[in-house]
Amino acid sequence: MTERLKNMLRVFSAMSLIFFISCQNGRINEKLINNMSSNERESVVFSAVSKNQKYYSEVADVAEYIQEMSVYDEELDSTYIIHITLPPDFDKNRYYPMYMMTDGIWRLSDHAELRPLMVNGEIEDIILVSIGCNYGINAEKTETRLVELVQKSGLFLNFITDNLAPYLGELYNINYKRSALMGHSLGGLFVYYAVFSHDKYKNEPFNYYVIASPSFFMTNNKSNWKYGDIEKDYFKRNKKLEKEIYLTVGDKEYGDILPNVNNFLQRSKKYGITTLDYEVFDGTHSGYVKPMLRKSLLKFYKKGDF
Repeated sequence: MTERLKNMLRVFSAMSLIFFISCQNGRINEKLINNMSSNERESVVFSAVSKNQKYYSEVADVAEYIQEMSVYDEELDSTYIIHITLPPDFDKNRYYPMYMMTDGIWRLSDHAELRPLMVNGEIEDIILVSIGCNYGINAEKTETRLVELVQKSGLFLNFITDNLAPYLGELYNINYKRSALMGHSLGGLFVYYAVFSHDKYKNEPFNYYVIASPSFFMTNNKSNWKYGDIEKDYFKRNKKLEKEIYLTVGDKEYGDILPNVNNFLQRSKKYGITTLDYEVFDGTHSGYVKPMLRKSLLKFYKKGDF
């Protein structure tokens, strides 16, 4: 072997090693295209968690670890309150998975409950994010939640995919290939919509989708999209679904949630979806959510499993 060939092999080996390490750290193709307008960018304000948040008392002891971000979206003509919890020993040079949750009005307290999983070393370091309505809006009313989560789900997904996720990626190094989007009830219905619509966007900030107790029955209204059609349209555009789905319900759900979920499971088999993990928890519609959140983090981010 000539000396020149030996040198070429050394260079190739070194480049291969760098590429491998970069992939392991989530550094390849991590930047997303940010479509925020100048007005939307200028609307961003960071502050401490506001005591105007209805459930502030549940996080008062750990509020110092949570950042609050206010941002306006032109397409939805709405301002959103985003809560962000960084890892305990946050390093701006490291890449972290992001776990994003809808219904921030209720999920704020979960920042306080889930952060100890990182502190205690049960899961790897991640960035926790929750999306809530602006203060002064009754974010707990079904009529309020229906707007973004169902009736304007396309615009809301656009806000998350093309505005919020890329913007957060500019502030922190996010490993989108190992990031998750979670929603419960109407939020679960929205995440269902998101997983079967991800291919419509250039940005793909999530690989894991946590669909908890999806309120499929809310799509029976003629003014809303029909959930079976979302899957059908997806598989007209694609041969397979590679995104990972964690589908959960409580064993004491109300209404038609369990029958509708079972129908979805049957259709998933028909479409050949192999990336769906289904779990039934002991509890009511809302009562099982906190242990489910903990389980989902251990499922995707358990220390030593990455």
